[in-house]
Amino acid sequence: MMTPGMLRTELERILESSVRSIWGEIIPDDFHADVSGSDNLEFGDISCQAAMRLAGIVKDNPRSIAGRIAETLTDSIEEISSVSIDGPGFINFTLSDDYLASAAFDLASRGLQPLLPDTGAGRNALVEFVSSNPTGPLTVGHCRQAVLGSTISNLLEASGWKVSREYYFNDTGRQMTLLGESLAARYLSAEGGEAAVPEGGYHGSYIIDWTADIRAERGTGLTWESDPDTFIHFAEEKAMQMIRSDLSLLGIEFDRYFAESELIPEAVTDAIDKLSSTTVEGRSLVYKDDSGKLWLRLTALGRPKDRVIIRDNGMYTYRMPDIAYHLDKFSRKYDLMVDIFGADHLDTSRDVTAALECLLGRKDVSEKLRVVIHQFVTLIKDGRRIKMSTRSGDFVTLRELINDAGSADVTKYLFLTRRAEAHMDFDLDLARKQSSENPVYYVQYAHARIAGILRTAGEACISLPDVFSSGISKLLEGEYERELMRLLESVPVNVAAAADAMEPHRLTEILAELATGFHRFYQHVRVVDTGSRDLSAARLMLCRACRCCISDLLGILGVDAPDRM
Repeated sequence: MMTPGMLRTELERILESSVRSIWGEIIPDDFHADVSGSDNLEFGDISCQAAMRLAGIVKDNPRSIAGRIAETLTDSIEEISSVSIDGPGFINFTLSDDYLASAAFDLASRGLQPLLPDTGAGRNALVEFVSSNPTGPLTVGHCRQAVLGSTISNLLEASGWKVSREYYFNDTGRQMTLLGESLAARYLSAEGGEAAVPEGGYHGSYIIDWTADIRAERGTGLTWESDPDTFIHFAEEKAMQMIRSDLSLLGIEFDRYFAESELIPEAVTDAIDKLSSTTVEGRSLVYKDDSGKLWLRLTALGRPKDRVIIRDNGMYTYRMPDIAYHLDKFSRKYDLMVDIFGADHLDTSRDVTAALECLLGRKDVSEKLRVVIHQFVTLIKDGRRIKMSTRSGDFVTLRELINDAGSADVTKYLFLTRRAEAHMDFDLDLARKQSSENPVYYVQYAHARIAGILRTAGEACISLPDVFSSGISKLLEGEYERELMRLLESVPVNVAAAADAMEPHRLTEILAELATGFHRFYQHVRVVDTGSRDLSAARLMLCRACRCCISDLLGILGVDAPDRM
């Protein structure tokens, strides 16, 4: 029997071959006969809408087209028990009972991982995420990106990629100067002097904590005028310690922390030289204005504005090191690079991509660089929305969020219940509920219930079948068994689609469907029945398949799969 992914690939190949054999050269080269899960299970398990797309090309009605295609599909694939034409021209396929039972047996005996397509095939991928500047603890917004990046990394690994996780941070420039000056102001106040936090500086209580630390480690008598680097480097080190500690709460570790200072000045200067020597319509991409600012002519690359890359004081703006950083990424010969940014980085990301496409070629960049943008998070606590600002000190940290939500598992799972592009209201009242209303508890409870069923079966000396046989499918002909098997068969396909799209929220959707499907099955059938041991063993196989899928999917999310609750 084919795996679910192989089945759909083969089915699409046969459909396309059939279409071309019937209508020949009038079919466009880019025609593809996509198949997907059927919306109406009364008509079949898998559906194809190719006939509707072909109507304008072959000048016939879709139902007639679908009929001609179906005539060529008789007994094409043993995993398909029947083909029907429904509605305006849907070609629907019903999966055979043996195939569905075999797919469930594979999941029960091998788990989900071996049934996923090896898309990466050992190739190298680099995922950059979080990349918050070291100016304080991570906040709720950073938490969403951390969870998103970690799960995308895990999804890629499950698909065969060798993944490196990278954290890029700005340890130079105005922000770090403000951070050091803010610490110096607190330090001087602790010494009995008077100093105001600079305009645009940082007011968080963590700065006060660092004041005690720097006095203990470096003593008294420091001043901002004479020791700016001491304050800046101390603050940076403390901030990075906080960030690493916060990330450890989510079980996240990076393979490399890449500092912007590694690029300055050599890599950034080299990138500017490359841009300067590149012309579009006879004009260099880099020019200087009367005030001495250096500009990147992004409008020549289709972007709405030119951007300053070096200010009149000689300092780089953040776009220029970002371009140099991405050139460094490409030089490391990764097969895939994924950037995960908040919505506030959208324009910067597009500017950087435009510059890269000009320097490296549009095709190379589009094939290797994927950018995932996530929207902001609003934290709702006790029915009200909490405003957050890192500099003013009015914010909720990642650590506080996890504590308030009750666990890292709940925090991670809830963040992944929404697609990245959607704004998210993180409801702490829901997070605290240890009931089926809470999505993660609902799924974890299904896993724990299955574990309990398997323990009960073990006590009754009922075990799963050792090998698959057609007799197993004959034992599972009931409505609820087939419904669950159909759901299980679709899991590897849907997980592979989530990985290709880099949309980890789809995994929580799959998990919710699995938990609901299992609970429905459990409510209507008796799994452990010592009077029907063969039937019990077959039904236990379905339970085990559900458990493996739930456990493996929660593992990709970085969430625990408890055996008892």
